[in-house]
Amino acid sequence: MTWQAIARKDFRDAVRSKWLWGLSAVFFGLFVGSAYLIGSNASGGQSLTSEVFVPTLGNRVVALVVPIVAIVVAYSSIIGERESGSLKLLLSLPHSRQDVVAGKATGRSTVLALPVLVSMLLAAIVLAIYGIDVEPLKYLAFVGLTLLLGVVFVNLAVGVSAAASSNRRAMLGTVGLYVVLTMLWTQVRRALLVFNDKLGLGWEQMTLVKYGLFIKYFNPVRAYESLVTRLYTDSVLGARLYGVPSMQQQIITQRIGETPFYLSDWVVLAQFLLWLLVPVALGYLVFRNSDL
Repeated sequence: MTWQAIARKDFRDAVRSKWLWGLSAVFFGLFVGSAYLIGSNASGGQSLTSEVFVPTLGNRVVALVVPIVAIVVAYSSIIGERESGSLKLLLSLPHSRQDVVAGKATGRSTVLALPVLVSMLLAAIVLAIYGIDVEPLKYLAFVGLTLLLGVVFVNLAVGVSAAASSNRRAMLGTVGLYVVLTMLWTQVRRALLVFNDKLGLGWEQMTLVKYGLFIKYFNPVRAYESLVTRLYTDSVLGARLYGVPSMQQQIITQRIGETPFYLSDWVVLAQFLLWLLVPVALGYLVFRNSDL
């Protein structure tokens, strides 16, 4: 399959251009550095475990850093070659446009995933050296979710790169999506709820709360944060209410009662996985019919 050849070439180019080494340094500092700081605090007399490392790092740092690095890695993956003219040469070989999109998504995902994986495994070793219980299954789940978050944003960036008509538009599109998904999603959710209210459906307040939570986890960043939180809490609804003030959490928990199925771990994970496919598929559909 020719997309594999494109992916291999993309990865080799990243190694030669030292992209891979630069990313390794970034993630080494992020994961291993954080593990060292937590281990140092633990050795200083504080009782700390991976229950501090994983949710704190996952929800406050990784959810912001990994997506922006993924965007930087992938936003010019297709449009850059299109503007330079090398895409026409690539397509003159036995490669289809589908091969180009699939190969670029796979290659750039590998470029991002490899340093993330190595750095997170080294971080686990550092925590173990300091005597902190890592809890292997939960930590591996954290690693898997973090890799998935990175690949989601790589695919999103590749999809935008495939659909964009210029490098500048690809950059603005991916950065704009990053800002919306990481910083402005609460405002988007509120706008959707206001729009629903204007439709005059007459939903009760608690129904609106449930609807709002459902919309919240259509965002891959929020889905990631909630699933990471769920690794260290027994309450599904508690994980879904991550970031909500404790007083409001108590009120909502009392009124909702049993967690609705659409807020279950499997549904949130399914929403997360949709972001792996939908953006890159939409980008391909535009790219398939565009003039080079």
